[in-house]
Amino acid sequence: MDISSIPLLGMLRGRMTYFTERQRLVAENVANASTPGYRPKDLAPFRFRVTGPDAGPGASSGPGSITVMSVTHPAHQRPSGPEDIAAARGYRAERSPDAVTTLDGNQVSLEDQMLRMADSRLNYDAAIGFYQKSVSMIRMAARAPGR
Repeated sequence: MDISSIPLLGMLRGRMTYFTERQRLVAENVANASTPGYRPKDLAPFRFRVTGPDAGPGASSGPGSITVMSVTHPAHQRPSGPEDIAAARGYRAERSPDAVTTLDGNQVSLEDQMLRMADSRLNYDAAIGFYQKSVSMIRMAARAPGR
């Protein structure tokens, strides 16, 4: 069996690729911090795609599909997202443009880019740690007993 065909490891590789690309965009944003009219770029949040027979109920197998919780009994609690929780508490988050727009139209905030870089690094390190641990468990399971 080829180790690259394991779905969990494929998802982790996809996540690591996402954070590598995000790190590249952050570096590009910082490099253009003094370029007139430059607007910072970022990637859409990473989402695991679930496909195949193990996708479960509520999941579609199309490109970009995600797993959605389904309610199988009317007495079950309905799934709620962050928007539902915020609405119940009486507030909502709004997307606002970056607070640092200079006279030349540059919108890069170095502080914001530092936060994105730290977040990307933290998530990449977590994914690679999980990947390494998964591979070591597979190796341990494949070893002959007593070795």
